[in-house]
Amino acid sequence: MAHSGEHTTDPQGIDGADAGEARQGVAGAVEVLGMVVRVAGPVACRVDMRFAGTPQRQLGLSMGPVLIYLQSQYTAARVARQWRSAAPLVASLPTVLAGRRRGVMTAGGPWSTATMIRLGGAPTVSGGLVEPRPGSEAAVVLRMRVGPLVWELCDAAAYTATVRGWTLAAQMLAVDGDDL
Repeated sequence: MAHSGEHTTDPQGIDGADAGEARQGVAGAVEVLGMVVRVAGPVACRVDMRFAGTPQRQLGLSMGPVLIYLQSQYTAARVARQWRSAAPLVASLPTVLAGRRRGVMTAGGPWSTATMIRLGGAPTVSGGLVEPRPGSEAAVVLRMRVGPLVWELCDAAAYTATVRGWTLAAQMLAVDGDDL
């Protein structure tokens, strides 16, 4: 029972959080299980290396609205190799997507970062063509999955730019010395 001047709260609170956690200022955690980025045109790609030559090295690969942090040449090379293996599928895509289709980020940026991902180890990398439903105006897209991130590449220009980004990331991490 509460005494005069004391404030009591439900130990589970409105959101189910433990009252002890709330008093200590523990914030909730969020994990993104998946995200789809649809792009067309020459996607802006940039790499930045921090702490080169040290075990703390970190490469930031910005591709359009996505910032991917990598430390291992193995990881970057694995993704780049799988991305390059999708090259035969690119023949099914237009060279450059004509017009502005709804929901597609086209070249031109700069974009604000929408997502940051730390990628390591041996992420699952897969890809394939997604054919439009019969009778729809949608075009075929190349879907590349890298861990929780799915890229839907609408044209060959987007594929070329992104494969260049992954390849450059792998090359820069290789030059710096693999997994110091």
